[in-house]
Amino acid sequence: MEEKKAEGKSETAEKKMPAMTRSMMEEACPSCGADQPPMPAVLPDPDWSTEKLIEALKDPHMLVRSNAIVLLSKREPSSVLGALIQAMKDEDNVVRSNAMVAIASFGPQASDRVIEALSDPDPEIRAGAAWVMGELKDPRAVELLEKLAQDEDPLARIQAKASLMAMGKGPKKKEDAID
Repeated sequence: MEEKKAEGKSETAEKKMPAMTRSMMEEACPSCGADQPPMPAVLPDPDWSTEKLIEALKDPHMLVRSNAIVLLSKREPSSVLGALIQAMKDEDNVVRSNAMVAIASFGPQASDRVIEALSDPDPEIRAGAAWVMGELKDPRAVELLEKLAQDEDPLARIQAKASLMAMGKGPKKKEDAID
């Protein structure tokens, strides 16, 4: 009887466990031989409160932060946008990318906050916001993106230029120019 209870608990825990790639479950990286990173004791759960998920963005393990972002992307944008924008300066590329994708998934309702982030003092947030604006294609951001295309930070410049091109505002081709 207790054996069945234990089985039931593990099945429930497995159902709530976020998707992991095969390489996360192996003992070592098949291509480079690196040791498996330690798995966190607890991963964010959809039942967690928004506040607890936002707190998980400070966890030392990137899987915890990354999974928290995925779960926050399913919450009310007004309650999580600020935290997701701050996550765009995470030390881990995967976490930063997940934050940008999560913000872009909110669509036009995120535009105002992302437009503000184009002028953030942190260059990583400016760069992330520029990428998101390329996804949202909000014409209100064109002027700020043009300014950001001259930014001192190379990533912010590149992201701004790429977003302008995605919005059809990139440099004109010579054959399109009128003499």
